[in-house]
This record gives sequence, C-alpha cells and structure tokens, in this order.
Amino acid sequence: MNLPSDPVVELKELQEYFAGRLPERLAELEEAWAAVAESGWETGRVRTLHRLAHSLTGAGSTFGFPEVSRTARMLERFLKTVLDSGRSGEEASSQIERLLEGVRRAAQSPPVPPVPLPVRHEVDPNRGDERLVFLIEEDAEQAAGLAAQLRHYGYRVRILDRQREDLAAEVELERPDLLIVDLMFREGPLAGARAIEGIHRSRVPGAPPRVIFLSVRSDLEARLAALRAGGDAYFTKPVDIGSLVEKLDLLTERHTGSRYRVLIVEDDPDLAVEYAVMLDAAGMDTEAICEPLQLMEPLYSFKPDLILMDVHMNGCTGPELAAVLRQQESYLSTPIIFLSGEEDVDEQLEAIDLGGDEFLMKPVEPAHLVTAVAIRARRGRTLQSLISHDGLTGLLNHSNLKLHLEAELSRASRDDTDVAYAMIDLDFFKSINDTHGHAAGDRLLRSLGLFLKQRLRRSDVLGRYGGDELAVILPRTNGAIALQVLERIRASFSELRHRVGDVEIGATLSCGIATYPTNPTAGLLVQAADAALYAAKRAGRNRVELG
Repeated sequence: MNLPSDPVVELKELQEYFAGRLPERLAELEEAWAAVAESGWETGRVRTLHRLAHSLTGAGSTFGFPEVSRTARMLERFLKTVLDSGRSGEEASSQIERLLEGVRRAAQSPPVPPVPLPVRHEVDPNRGDERLVFLIEEDAEQAAGLAAQLRHYGYRVRILDRQREDLAAEVELERPDLLIVDLMFREGPLAGARAIEGIHRSRVPGAPPRVIFLSVRSDLEARLAALRAGGDAYFTKPVDIGSLVEKLDLLTERHTGSRYRVLIVEDDPDLAVEYAVMLDAAGMDTEAICEPLQLMEPLYSFKPDLILMDVHMNGCTGPELAAVLRQQESYLSTPIIFLSGEEDVDEQLEAIDLGGDEFLMKPVEPAHLVTAVAIRARRGRTLQSLISHDGLTGLLNHSNLKLHLEAELSRASRDDTDVAYAMIDLDFFKSINDTHGHAAGDRLLRSLGLFLKQRLRRSDVLGRYGGDELAVILPRTNGAIALQVLERIRASFSELRHRVGDVEIGATLSCGIATYPTNPTAGLLVQAADAALYAAKRAGRNRVELG
C-alpha cells in the first residue's frame, strides 16, 4: 500500500474523511435495520446489520469518535444475542431503535484529536548501513585491540576517554548505535554503570543507545548494577570476539534487518487504510485487501511476515480463512493476528484454535497494535530462520542454499548476468578440533560465518555446505571481482585472533571460485568451485583460487 511520507498528516486526513463519511455509514446502518424489519428478522439480514455495527465499533474510536464506538458496541452486543437466541419481536425492535438513537447522538459529538502514532526511529541518512560503536575502556591496550577486532567485522569504533566531561554531549551529538563500557573505573568497581546512568539522565527525550558492559566480575551484584544502568548485555573478560559480534549484530539489527511485511485483511476500507498508516509509521511495509476471497494472490506476491485479519467479514470469516491457510504447509508458521470487537471468550478461543496466534479487541490503540504485530512478526521470522538455517553458523542450511543457487542462476539466465560461487574451508580444521576440542572448532566456524556476513553484500547469499565448508553466492559478479572480494576477506580473516579457553589462536581459510555462465548449471558450478578449493589447498592453503 502506497502511503504519504508523513503518516501523522495522513492520520489527520483520514479522521476528516471518516467524519465526512459518518452520515453515509449511519444511513447504511439504518437501511440494514429497515431490511431486517421488512424481512421478518431473516437471519442473513440480521448478520449484515451485526457486521455493520461491528465495523463501526472498530472504526469510531480509531478515527476520534470514541462515543460512536461505545454505542455501536452496545448495538453489536445486542444483535449478537439476537443471532444466538433467535430473539425478535416488538421488545427487540424497541431495543434496537433505542440503541440506534444512541449511535446517532454519538455521531453528533466533535471528534477528539488523533492518538499520536508510535513513529519509527529515523536513522541518519548519511550513515547508511554503517554501525557506530563507542568504546569506553580504561585499559588503552585492551581498547585498541578490541577496536581493531571489531573493525574487521565492519563496525566503526571510536574509543572515548571515560574522564571527558562532555561524554554525554558526544553521545548525543553522534548518536552511536551502541556503547561498549567497562564496568570498572578507577573510581570504583561499578563506576562504569554510574557513568552510563549519567549519560541517560542528561539525554533529551528519546531512545537511549544500546549498552554492552564488559567486566572481570561475574557475580550477581555486578550484573544487577549493569542491568539497572540500562545494560542490554554483559560479557566477562577475556571477551570472546565471536560472541560479542553476535550480540552486536542482534542489538543493532535496525540497520541490517528488512522491514516487516504485514498483509491486512479487513473489509472496512477506512480501517484497512488506518491500520496501514499506523504500521507504516512504525517502519513496516503493508498491503491491504478488502475482499477476503482475494487473499491468495497477495500471499504469493507480497510474502507477508504476518497477516492482520478481521474476524467478521462479508463473504468469509477470519477464522475460516485462517483454517484454509493452515491446511497449506507453506503457511503453517505465518503468524495471524485477529482483530474484532468479539468479547465472547469461547468464540475467541475457537478463532485461535482455527489458526490464529493472537486476538486483539477493537478499537485497538496504535501502540498496542504496533507492539503486538512487531512481536509476532519477529517470532515468525525467527521460526522461519530456524527452519531454513544451520543451527551452528546461522547461515542457510544445505538444502536452502541449493534452492537459492538455482533461483539465482534462473535470474542470471533471464537477465544475462554473471554469478560467482565460492567454496570456503577453514585450514587445518581437524587439527584445531584435535588440539583444542570440538567446541573450539565450532566457535571458530561460527566466527567465520559472522565475519563473512559482515564483509559481504546484502544481496550475497551465505550457506553452510557441510562440515567446515561454507559457500557464497555472489549475484551479478564476474570471476575477477569475486577473486578481489574473497582475497580481501581471506587476508583480513587471517589477522583475527580467536579466544579458545585461556589462549588466543589464529586461523586461515582457503577458497575456490567458479562462475556462471562458464559453468551453466548448479551442479557444474559447485563441482568447479570445489575443484578450485582443493587446488588452493594443494598450493599451500591460505589462498584463493579462481577455477
């Protein structure tokens, strides 16, 4: 859904539009009631009236008319009892007339100002994907060594003097993505935590930077002090660089993660746009459909991370749609959040049983909607990642790597472009396992995966081919360019130090590269890259060969 760049302005415009449409919606309600009376309380006509009251319940408060929502909810509840009990007659007619009159009076009230939207944090456009880390560490030698290691993983690190009086001002000025702080200063064993508390107190309103504390202490007192100071993670020295980088990547994911994609299924067009505005303001991509039976096409094309769906819709209910989706293996794990004014707990549980993950009551507050969607979408992505990625390295597993390679070659054939494919192997990996243990080998392999993710493009595809062999797909890349890229990576990786127990070790890698269209099929491409890798090993290891 294409929305204006300023969702706050759009929200005000939508409120004005809804206010102008309110008489028309009331007229629809009146016509539906007249149809019920004329039909002798025919069930289908009562359901239509109930659906219109339900729609108004969700829309009124959302667009600044809370009294419309309140009175429409009363009408909706009464109509629900009519549908459940088959009740009709003069007494029921009189009650509906009284409830409709309440909705009419509520519609005359002036709208309240729109609820402020939870707006996403804006990233400095000049920084791009670069992640800036401030390192506050008294030991100059340790600080320099840690900064050098982090720079190899693509972080820009600035070492700050903890004694600077303008420390808070510098944090505010440059807005680093994260602070790495030693817990212990000369002033005391917990002085680092006090310094961070001072930075937080002096900041203007807004999200504080993420903080990772480092310390030689592992006791609960120190960990609690770090937590209470706003620490997001805590590492004891000596620090394992691979584990630290994993946490850095996680805490700064706003630069590396793509926007959540939310498919909105809501037969009220006004509400569909309203939800889209809310979620767009929070940094999500949305697509909305108002005809529930048109669900399948946007599922294929949009590939949502989450489906936000109304329960009561014309032609098909939300739980029915969810049940259909859950019968298809491709959508078993796609999160579904239901939106409804339905208060019957049994019906809510039935909707969840048919495939929903959460049930939100209309009208829903913007902050509540955004939070619920973000949490469920993140969990959904995590589940998908666990299914398609290798548990040790976090890279694509072998079967998904093959699927990506086939897809990339099809795209290259269609666009007449090159593809490079590289096989990467840790040198003397068996010896490392034998000398330091398999846990050390696993940690080293995970560190290599992290290093590659940091040094390659987002469009490049990384996977674990098997054992200690990793593979890289480089779209739109010829052999010469791939050789330059992988050679720089090889040289940089050889400079890293990896902590294994109480010692630090170095490691090197060998790499073989093959290209498409010289090797026109996925099978031939893999064979050629594997042959080039073994040529690199025969030539002495710690080298890159282009096949």
